[in-house]
Amino acid sequence: MGTSKMSWDDAQKFDDCIITYMLYREGKTIEIIGRIRNISREKVEKDIIDAKIKLRTIQSDKNEKGLLDKVLELTKEERLRCIQEKPREELENFMEQIRKEYGSIKNPEDKAALIWLIGEIKDVSLIGLLSKDILHNNGNVRRMVCSALGKIGSEKALPILHKALSDDKPQVRQYAAKALRHIGNKASLHMLNEAIKKNHEKDYVKRAYLQSIENINLRLTK
Repeated sequence: MGTSKMSWDDAQKFDDCIITYMLYREGKTIEIIGRIRNISREKVEKDIIDAKIKLRTIQSDKNEKGLLDKVLELTKEERLRCIQEKPREELENFMEQIRKEYGSIKNPEDKAALIWLIGEIKDVSLIGLLSKDILHNNGNVRRMVCSALGKIGSEKALPILHKALSDDKPQVRQYAAKALRHIGNKASLHMLNEAIKKNHEKDYVKRAYLQSIENINLRLTK
């Protein structure tokens, strides 16, 4: 039974942990799932882990699980080691898998984990995928987009980061500013200088603006 074949029509046949995991795969947060199922956050997290183990066993037997699903089940350290140890040809295949399946990842926590992985891969060709989520309804996903774009370090990301400087979440604005430190241009400077004048801005965001302004000015005057 692959996750793509699970249907609510068959929900009465599923273990409780699978029902929790189906809600998670639909994009609902752990807090919302807890309220729907009337269980604690700890129980939701345990259900998700138990469901992944159960489905991993089933799909391993049927050889149905995709590489991307497998990678998302790893810890952060394991994901990093996975991409660092892959030969270039295997990494290219993995990136193609990301391009094909990126849009199917609905849960914001899984999406944020995948975006983090894209940032570690540092491939400019994946910037187009990230641009789609700079308007994601989850602030942490938008923050991770900015972080990943900063790691990739390409000027192709400038329009996306400039847009993020106007985000309604201060951490997204902060990460957008940090990402601009090494790739920002004159337009970035103008936007950062305007943003820092806003009285309502958080101090930690203003510090990110100032550092980026300083770094960009140094690069442009060399």
